[in-house]
Amino acid sequence: MNFRESPDFVKYQLPVLIWMGFIFALSCVPGSTLAPMEFFDAHLIAHSLLFGMLYILGYRALKYQNYSRFLREFSLLAALVLVALYGASDEFHQSFTPGRTEEFKDLMIDVMAGLVALLIVMAYERIRNTAKKLEEN
Repeated sequence: MNFRESPDFVKYQLPVLIWMGFIFALSCVPGSTLAPMEFFDAHLIAHSLLFGMLYILGYRALKYQNYSRFLREFSLLAALVLVALYGASDEFHQSFTPGRTEEFKDLMIDVMAGLVALLIVMAYERIRNTAKKLEEN
């Protein structure tokens, strides 16, 4: 299947690739040019939002693809693995960016954001499935 001919690719897989590129671009910004964190938890909030959204987009990309039944069936966990691996590669990448350092704590924040997003997706799916069942009856 040609990706350019697939509307599903544009709808489901392309957004996660763009988001990963956005995270990569943010990791390229030297530490000296970053705005100072005005309040204590800004760093935590930034990582949580970036990697929570990565989880949601990754989940959608994996759930609605037609290339691997395994990834589709285990998309909740596979998306979490994606977040962990991309978070690790992001921290490694930051070790080469002037004024930035890799921190294990940031990777743990990324994974925790993925876990929270996983719980949100599970709750959403349960509510959606319950609503569908009620409509059928």
